[in-house]
Amino acid sequence: MIGRLRGIIIEKQPPLVLLEVGGVGYEVHMPMTCFYELPEAGKEAVVFTQFVVREDAQLLY
Repeated sequence: MIGRLRGIIIEKQPPLVLLEVGGVGYEVHMPMTCFYELPEAGKEAVVFTQFVVREDAQLLY
């Protein structure tokens, strides 16, 4: 399980954030209330996540 990520924001496109952690880019889905509280691309951010496994997808929220 991935419970927390700290890295550089590479891209922000609602409702997704691409966060680079240790050379790996993680797409994190989030509510708009959280999305707008994040700093702009190029800045460091810490997000707490929930890993969801579905029949057709594996998602980070």
